[in-house]
Amino acid sequence: MVETIKELIISAFAVDSFGSIILRGVIWLAIAMVIIISADAADPDKATKNLKSNLGFLLMFIVLSGGLIYLLFGFTKA
Repeated sequence: MVETIKELIISAFAVDSFGSIILRGVIWLAIAMVIIISADAADPDKATKNLKSNLGFLLMFIVLSGGLIYLLFGFTKA
């Protein structure tokens, strides 16, 4: 039972598996839904400001997390 769960988790996160593609798609849809729902406003100017704010925060998060991942795992022995 535990081995089966381990195999499912490994197959979901393996880069070349079908589960990985589905998982990345679900994450992408979740991020898109959060941005769309949080930017929803009756006033077009307010909606544009909310959208720019959310996209700017997302871009900052991606850059900072990418830099952190590079610093943690990017160095290899020569």
